[in-house]
Amino acid sequence: MVVSVWRIFWVAGKWWNRIQPNFSYGEPLPVHLSGRGFLLLLVVSLGFDSLCGTGFWKNSVAGSWSLISGNTEQSEYSASAAFEREGDLQIGTVLLKDTELRISLSHARGTLNDSLYQNEGEASIFFDIMAHQKISPFLLTSWEYDSTAGLESRMEMGAGLKWALGHGFSISGAAIYELEDYVNEVGTTHFRWSFRPKYKKTFSSGVTFNSMFFFKPIHGDLSSYLLEHNAAITLPTTLKWLTINLTVEDSYNSKPPGNVKKWDNEVNIGFKIIF
Repeated sequence: MVVSVWRIFWVAGKWWNRIQPNFSYGEPLPVHLSGRGFLLLLVVSLGFDSLCGTGFWKNSVAGSWSLISGNTEQSEYSASAAFEREGDLQIGTVLLKDTELRISLSHARGTLNDSLYQNEGEASIFFDIMAHQKISPFLLTSWEYDSTAGLESRMEMGAGLKWALGHGFSISGAAIYELEDYVNEVGTTHFRWSFRPKYKKTFSSGVTFNSMFFFKPIHGDLSSYLLEHNAAITLPTTLKWLTINLTVEDSYNSKPPGNVKKWDNEVNIGFKIIF
């Protein structure tokens, strides 16, 4: 066990030192220490099941790319991946019953006539213990950036409780510690609350609808908050490993830094490969 853990850290360190110079999340935006810590956490999480010799992972990837040349020079691509595990999780001698672990990554970048108009991404880990019970505790961490909206880095770490109401409805609340850094602004740390109603339904046709709404006020200042809405429809195809996805994402910052709009909206249609 000790040798396996040491080897994972050694391989991760060599891999990170090799690719670090190629990372650029803006113009110019460095990779922060928080990002390094998150990647390390990601490697450790992926190694849990292999170290313990248990578990089944359900993985999926999605991506798109477009290129226009001539009078208009435009290039755009996006990619995402998700790694999900459901069931009992054995970590050493500890058995966690009915546990869900989800790791997701995404990145999108677009240029128009050598001008960057999209450069955003996110990485997150969600760990839900007793996931299908009436009340379940969970842990979460995420790291995101959106340089065209002025967000250089936002890292969140938190814990909370989820309450299943039945018929696809649930609500949750979490306490979150946040490190936030905007371009040309002094980096700040916050303590936020997060409240989230959710509805998820899978129909007899195989179509899945998933909608979540987040309200994230800063502790002690309810006038400073984030709003996020994510809705997704997944359509099955005749191929079990291929689905069509439609996603809509809205975000609102009540107090953004100067020259940054409060609202952002994004709509995507794409394919997802499950393996």
